[in-house]
Order: sequence, then C-alpha cells, then structure tokens
Amino acid sequence: MDIALAYREIETAESLLAEIVEGLQRRQLPDVRDAFGRQQDGLQLGVPHGTGHRLFNVPWSLAKPIIEAHVAHHRSRIAILTEKAREEMNGGLTVEEPR
Repeated sequence: MDIALAYREIETAESLLAEIVEGLQRRQLPDVRDAFGRQQDGLQLGVPHGTGHRLFNVPWSLAKPIIEAHVAHHRSRIAILTEKAREEMNGGLTVEEPR
C-alpha cells in the first residue's frame, strides 16, 4: 500500500510541476486552480486541519525545487520499500525505512 501511495504522490507532484514549469517559462503565473476554480497566486504548505502550522502563498519560484525534492524523496522511498518487500518475500532481513 505504501508503494502505491508513493507512486500516486509522484504522479500528482509531477503533474503540478509540469503546470508550474509551463507557467514560469511563459513568465506568467501558473494556471493552477483550487477546488472552486479560483486561480491561485502560490502554494500552501501546512498540516491539514492545523491552525498555526500553515504557510500561504508560497511563491511559485520556490514551488519548483520543493516539488522536485518531494518527488525525489518518494522515488527513494519506493526503492527502499521495494527492497524491503523483496527481502521479506525471501525470508531475509528487512531494510529500515527512512522517515
């Protein structure tokens, strides 16, 4: 399940990254909209349902490296989880997953 969720996270992040890169190449704000169809001026980073742990309007120029790092993190997580599953199937030692 963790592997599937990591793949889904990569797919979502890469889709958002493509939209951001396209907008930045045109020297325009990326056309990213919220659930109500309103264009957004930046991203939000935070804890869901949290009250004091949220950043609003994170600039698009910062979004690209953040999303790229997020994708890299999930790719490495998939590699580790895949190796862990392989070891478990072979009855060997398990690999510790980084947090």
